[in-house]
Amino acid sequence: MVLLTEPWPPYVMAERERDGDGADLELARVVLKRMGYGVEVRQLPWKRVLLEARQAKGDAVVDIFYEKERESWVYYPSEPLSRSGEVLFSRRDAYIDYQGPASLAGKRIGVQADYAYGHEFLSATGFERVPMTGEKNVPKQLQLLRERRLDGVVLNQWVGAYWLGQLELGGEITHSPRTITTDNRNFLGFTHKPGHDRLAVRFSEELVRFKKTAEYRRLLARYGLAP
Repeated sequence: MVLLTEPWPPYVMAERERDGDGADLELARVVLKRMGYGVEVRQLPWKRVLLEARQAKGDAVVDIFYEKERESWVYYPSEPLSRSGEVLFSRRDAYIDYQGPASLAGKRIGVQADYAYGHEFLSATGFERVPMTGEKNVPKQLQLLRERRLDGVVLNQWVGAYWLGQLELGGEITHSPRTITTDNRNFLGFTHKPGHDRLAVRFSEELVRFKKTAEYRRLLARYGLAP
């Protein structure tokens, strides 16, 4: 079983730096093992992940957001790996209380290229979205925010918190509590290979069972996440 993903700590740790898979990658690996599957992981830039998934060059994508149009090439299980949303990070001395796109008027906002933020955010005008991609894009964006070259950065709450800890920027940067995304589910999405529609259903059933175990709670605790 080939899983396509990009580094997204603490959910998916970078191959060269990780101590463990990351919470969602480890969760996918454990559940698939319980189903009798071995796992090979391919870490790629997100744009490449999506391209290879569309071409069914792998079996599943770790932590893909739900979008209706993606159903033409992804089978979504009913149960997500995790639930967490995208929030706006800003400097403490220039805090932005996000209350919708109008809160960002005149601002330069860092985003991740090819992410599914939802129609409201992606279609809004009045502010500049600055897309970046690549394994080191998140720490780079936070440094640009620190240097006042960006006014805000949209990141998953836990991913942003991880990088603030790594970069020791928690004293300078914080985030607004309101999520920018409305659907905050992170899935193991299966590509359109024969039989993967049924596999998505079976995976969801096994995932639900595993989430009721003490082993699942210990897994989350290893990465500093709450159940």
